[in-house]
Amino acid sequence: MTRESESLKEATLTGVRWVTLAKIASETFAFVAAVALARLISPSEFGRAAVALVFIPLAVILTFEGFASALVQRPSFDEEHRRAAVFMGLVGGVALSAITLLLVGPVWSPLFGAETGHLMAIIAPVFLIAAVGSVPRATLWRALDFRVLGLCDLSGLLMGNVVAVALAVAGLGAKAIVIGALAQVTTQSVLLFACAPSPAPRWHPRAQREIGAFGLPAALAGLVGVLFRNIGYVILAARLSPAQTGIFWRSFNLGVVYQDKISGIMLQLSFPVYSRTESREQLRHLHERAARVHAAIIFPLLATLVVLAPVLIPFVFGPAWEPSVVPAQILALVGMIAAVLTGYPQVMLAVGQPKALLRFNIVIVLVFGAAVAVTAAHGLIAVSIAVLVVHIGILLGVYRFLLQPHIGLSMRGLVSELGPAVVGCLGLAAVGFPLRVLLQSVSAGAFVTIVVAGAAGFVVYAAVVQKLFPAAWSDLRMLAERVLPPLARLGRRGGRPAPPAPVPAAAPSQGAAS
Repeated sequence: MTRESESLKEATLTGVRWVTLAKIASETFAFVAAVALARLISPSEFGRAAVALVFIPLAVILTFEGFASALVQRPSFDEEHRRAAVFMGLVGGVALSAITLLLVGPVWSPLFGAETGHLMAIIAPVFLIAAVGSVPRATLWRALDFRVLGLCDLSGLLMGNVVAVALAVAGLGAKAIVIGALAQVTTQSVLLFACAPSPAPRWHPRAQREIGAFGLPAALAGLVGVLFRNIGYVILAARLSPAQTGIFWRSFNLGVVYQDKISGIMLQLSFPVYSRTESREQLRHLHERAARVHAAIIFPLLATLVVLAPVLIPFVFGPAWEPSVVPAQILALVGMIAAVLTGYPQVMLAVGQPKALLRFNIVIVLVFGAAVAVTAAHGLIAVSIAVLVVHIGILLGVYRFLLQPHIGLSMRGLVSELGPAVVGCLGLAAVGFPLRVLLQSVSAGAFVTIVVAGAAGFVVYAAVVQKLFPAAWSDLRMLAERVLPPLARLGRRGGRPAPPAPVPAAAPSQGAAS
């Protein structure tokens, strides 16, 4: 293993620790806030806010991918590139915010209603706000300083949720959700700028052309990716009632978006780390290993949602959200596929193929939008099934047209990598389903049912993976030891030291994942 590979491996493991700790803290608080908001705000208000919230990831993607991502991907850059990136980001942020605001009257309000149009006017400045933090984020990613990035993101999420809950208590409804999201992005941008200040913006044609050559297709690919994730809300908001849109929003969040809370760890690490790999072979091995660990963590959580949804959703979020149970169970399967797909855009950007990514994303967003539009009139269960079918097709397409041609990663390798998670989840479901039904039949109570059936399922899952897939279990143990070393040391106290676990990166000569 070269010195560069060893350094990259250590930076990756250290980054996993900091990003994971920040995620655990932030998402624990965010979940508590989500429960509070679900009980303070009606599904119809969530439905209105869901459309406006599309602009949050859109702003981050367009300003970062378009004007700053090249600073991470390029082998080298100079101060002129940083100044040009700042200039392009601020100009682009102002323009996008102005366009969003100007479209409120002629487009947003007639299409989605006056109340939703007002929410879009509130969210409009987010493009400029996100642009302020784009170059600082690229600077920290370039330095692999995940500790600072994690703390900035954690602080922003805490601030956003505090503001949202406080305003919801005050009775602002959907406005509370939107203003809270705006507060989150503002806090993150301010802290990122304070930790890695941007240089003064400057017009520099050569540097702008070089940044734009990568950033424009990357931003368009990111734009299409955001549309893919959110176009369902938009179509349903235009065709169904706000309450139905809100129910689908809750179901999609539980089944698909919440797994992104964990996938976000991989996303924050993958682009800067993949961009620093020494060969396509090393990148392929790293992505394969990450996919195996990722699935082993995500799949049991989503399988538990499928098992416990009839009890869990009404108990946690309130009776008003009970119609989201069946859609959430279907969309949990979509979440598993989405977990497998996590990181493929970052692979394509790291190998310098944003145009191929853009073309693929355009196709899938058109197919996805058509599927939702056709099935919307048949109810949310039909929409959820359509979303599942589309995601199966996307999984096959990603490996056939993107990963296999560009890094040599095929579906055959994926099947073996997902084996531990899939077999473990079958064991979890085989125990969890009948136990949940039994506890409900004897009126054990929602809390007891959730705790007992959920714990039994996780115990079986862990036992299956440990017994049948020792390599996957070793990966999970290694990750736990790096993320929470004090707990790992405590668990070994009084016993023999644990044998060293394999690292998730390999030297270029090692080939495919074990």
